Amino acid sequence: MNIIFLDVDGVLNSDEFRTERYMILKRAVRAEEFFDPTCLKCLEKIVEETDAKIVVTSSAMINDMDLLGKKLGEYGISILDKTAHYGDRRGTQIREWLSEHNDVENYIILDDDYFMDYPGLDDHIVKTSFYSGRGLNESHVQKA
Repeated sequence: MNIIFLDVDGVLNSDEFRTERYMILKRAVRAEEFFDPTCLKCLEKIVEETDAKIVVTSSAMINDMDLLGKKLGEYGISILDKTAHYGDRRGTQIREWLSEHNDVENYIILDDDYFMDYPGLDDHIVKTSFYSGRGLNESHVQKA
């Protein structure tokens, strides 16, 4: 089984996208409007090309998995699972999840952050950007 460990902020959106949405809408952006369709299409492409399953690592979405599931579902993407959450120890969360699922053949980590406990996972990280870029884009699709 192929797995995508998915962060949300900085992967499926960006500061630039949120600012644009605010300027267009002329009001605060609601949670369901935080997702950049271009980023979602890139994720859809990765899932289709790799037949990967999604495991959510995002602390931002821990309390709103239904919203995330609905939004991903619009692109034919479903969520397999989520990791436990240990604050800024995302690498530990991923290693723990992997140790409990021995049927994983390959995995990538889509994240805009690099956590202190990521060393050793570097070959699997596809780093996006929240502040200097538009989140997940075609260059990340190629790397994934």
